[in-house]
Amino acid sequence: LLLLFCGVSCWFATGQSLDKIGQGRAFSLSGGVNVNQVAYAATGVEGRRDPYNYFMSGNLNIGLYGWNVPLSFSYSNQNASFQQPFNQYGLSPTYKWITAHLGYRSMTFSRYTLGGHLFLGAGVELAPTEKVKVAAMYGRLQKAVPIDTTNANNLPAYKRMGGGAKVTIGTASDFIEVMFFKAADEVNSINQEAFLPADRTTIDSTLVGTTTLVTPEENLVLGVGFSTSPIKGLLVKGEFASSAITTDVRSETVSSGKIYDNLGFLFNPRVSSAYYQALNGAVQYRFNRYSFGATYERIDPGYRTLGAYYFNNDLENIAMTHTSSWLNQKLNVNLQLGVQRNNLDNSELSSMNRFSTAVAANYQVNQRLTTTLNYSNFSTVVNFRPAIELVDQLTPFDNLDTLNFRQVAQNASSNINYILNERKERRQNLSLNFSFQQTDDIRAGELQNTGTTFYNFNSAYMVNLSQQGIVLSLSGNANVSQSVQAETLIFGPSASMRKAFMDNKLASSLTFSFNTARTNGQLSSRVINLRLGSNYTLKETHQFSLNVTALNRFSPQNETASQFSEFVTEFGYNYNFNLK
Repeated sequence: LLLLFCGVSCWFATGQSLDKIGQGRAFSLSGGVNVNQVAYAATGVEGRRDPYNYFMSGNLNIGLYGWNVPLSFSYSNQNASFQQPFNQYGLSPTYKWITAHLGYRSMTFSRYTLGGHLFLGAGVELAPTEKVKVAAMYGRLQKAVPIDTTNANNLPAYKRMGGGAKVTIGTASDFIEVMFFKAADEVNSINQEAFLPADRTTIDSTLVGTTTLVTPEENLVLGVGFSTSPIKGLLVKGEFASSAITTDVRSETVSSGKIYDNLGFLFNPRVSSAYYQALNGAVQYRFNRYSFGATYERIDPGYRTLGAYYFNNDLENIAMTHTSSWLNQKLNVNLQLGVQRNNLDNSELSSMNRFSTAVAANYQVNQRLTTTLNYSNFSTVVNFRPAIELVDQLTPFDNLDTLNFRQVAQNASSNINYILNERKERRQNLSLNFSFQQTDDIRAGELQNTGTTFYNFNSAYMVNLSQQGIVLSLSGNANVSQSVQAETLIFGPSASMRKAFMDNKLASSLTFSFNTARTNGQLSSRVINLRLGSNYTLKETHQFSLNVTALNRFSPQNETASQFSEFVTEFGYNYNFNLK
């Protein structure tokens, strides 16, 4: 059974190299088992979880001359699962400059064409020279799902096959690449005709009973990309893609007046066909200590490809970037300015324009003191158009008095880190953190009283006594939230201590925190948390852990459970092995 299992593993391994077969270690076996038990009790309130839970998990990896088969399992009194690679099997053997992908694999040509979609089939990547690369694939992108009217969650689907290729010529900074991707549904892979009304002649995602009827689709994407560095420090790159989508391959063929009329078997324009474009470009120039750049991206409304699971469309992005280094590289600055808009074809009832500003600075004053500062300002403008406007408008100049909504979000944060002592026997560190966030709403030019402001402050002190094996930490935090409805303040200290024994084989820790929350000046809650933990390692393969947590909450405004306590005890065991 073991020999058979190892033989099967050769077919289900990933990323192996054929030229190393017969080399290295013949057989290896590694894995581990983890068992955790959790006990829970509460006083003053009904228990919020089960009084006892257990969790077990494990993993096993079998290796043969560098080929690996991983298996894992998990089991508890809440849920059970078993995972192993044979449900979706595949291998990617490599020999010199040839890599094959067989079984369940995924490949990426670009974001606009084939973007990591899982397929069952075959693929290949060739790199005969440093300046020539070829990638190709073909397989099943989606299996057929028949109609099941007894299942309300049934989502029928046609069997979808797809393939494509990509050719790249050039170096990493100077290259040109062309690519295509084709996918089509098989019309006869499922039968929907029995669920159609008698007077229907087409199927266009109509809900019949509890079943959604779908249409067989076809997609062809053509793309080209490039990158060039004409002079030292200047980099120019871009990509363009055109996607033709047919939403029902049974519809009548027509002439599109585009290049797709002359592609023969690759694509046949039909009444239900639509054509979209997507492009992006970037320019960057780098000096010794400075760099400036600009990026642009535009994706037509409705653009999609059957080679990607999800795709954002109907957007246009423009951004300017800058990085620089000052004061002998002690000060580093990053700037970004951008604008984004949608509703490119003015077909939506609302359009959005978003402006963004981001600044990040890092200043290392000396070897002990480091400071950072971040600020961003995102402004979103939404233009609402009443639906009647699209009906009664006679000229483009009618109904100009539309409703504008603007939202501004500001974020700022700073950090100061200071090393008080860095001697080997004693290390001390102090850190301060502050963050701020504010949102404002502006409608018809008037500031609305709906914004929210957040403040957060945190300070921490840590000392590491390495010779005694002790680590001490003290911290304090404060959070303030201000809105029209309420002002909330949460503050409190916390402390922790960790001690190592027996050459770090045994470690114990104690953590304490006390937090108070006030809403509009009134006490809303007070929480005390105490946690005791211990970890022990035996012969490097066995690990034992024990953690006890006690929590007490006082909420004077809660009439049913103004004060209660909860207790949690966790015991864990972990075993790892590696047989070579």
